[in-house]
Amino acid sequence: MKKPFCNLFVIAAILVSLCGSASAEQAEKDWYVSLRMALQPYTTEMSGKIGHREFDAKADLSDIMDNTDTTLLGGEVEFGKGRWFTFLSGTYQDTEAEHGDTTHGSKVNFTEKSLNMMVGYRVLKQDLGDGRTFSLDAMGGGFYVDVKNEVNIYNPVLGNISHSESISFLDPMVGARMYYPFTKKFGAQIFGEIGGLIFGSEMHFVADARLVYNFTERFILSAGYKYWYWRWEDDGARLNELEQKVYGPVLGLEFKF
Repeated sequence: MKKPFCNLFVIAAILVSLCGSASAEQAEKDWYVSLRMALQPYTTEMSGKIGHREFDAKADLSDIMDNTDTTLLGGEVEFGKGRWFTFLSGTYQDTEAEHGDTTHGSKVNFTEKSLNMMVGYRVLKQDLGDGRTFSLDAMGGGFYVDVKNEVNIYNPVLGNISHSESISFLDPMVGARMYYPFTKKFGAQIFGEIGGLIFGSEMHFVADARLVYNFTERFILSAGYKYWYWRWEDDGARLNELEQKVYGPVLGLEFKF
């Protein structure tokens, strides 16, 4: 299994490298804090292998709304000064996904907690005129995921399997965020980060694209689409493969202080 201290070392190296790339002559500005909340009617897909038996399950918005035991929570805070910023985002999900039925199919009950911490630097800030400002940010940090699974596989020929196991991993991540203003108040934002690879998970990435409307400097509304993917493997465990896809529209509110 991959060692957590190796992942922490890589994360530290990313942050040090990012810090070293900044200009020491940047202008000083006041501190700011942004609080972001989002309505996220996601679809979640979970698949994997227990031994040599494969399973897959899915929970879409209608499944989530019908299941009163489902809990979905998430939020983000960003604070910074000048060109530097740090953001923390976290999610908590407790839900049930299934495929087929109890005669031939699979069902996964899972509880997932995640925490993403990134340190960023505004590498480009360009005045486009008419009150419009283009920006490009570079980021580096870590993404922690903890999942508790209860997997049931139903097969009338091979027999049924019921297995519970928890996994967790810490991935070093690098990313970028771009904002392009169409008008003074209206624009588009694209965010992406990628990590894992030979550390933590096998692959881990997030992609988020939104249209943004700035009602004021302190109140911002956004709407778009988000896709979150990771794949984890451990040849020595009974649950030796686990893959998750979370995707869907997102409606966000941001308050800046």
